[in-house]
Amino acid sequence: MQLYEATNGFMGNSYVRCLVWADDEEEALDLATTAFKEAAEEGEYDESYWKNINLQLVVDSETDVDPFYTDVED
Repeated sequence: MQLYEATNGFMGNSYVRCLVWADDEEEALDLATTAFKEAAEEGEYDESYWKNINLQLVVDSETDVDPFYTDVED
C-alpha cells in the first residue's frame, strides 16, 4: 500500500488536500478524484476542483489495508 497526499492547487487557510491509501498511483488518483468531487458538491465548486489533482507519495509500505481517502481539508 502507498500513502499519497493529493492536492488540487486551491487554497483555504492552507493548501487544500486529502490523504489517500491505495495500491498504486492510478487507484490513488481515482480515490482522490472522488474525494474532491464530493467536496466540490458541498462547496459548489466547478470541475476544476477535481480535474487538476497532484499526488505526492508519502509512504510506501508493505502493510495491507483497504484503500480509502480522507475528507478534503485545508
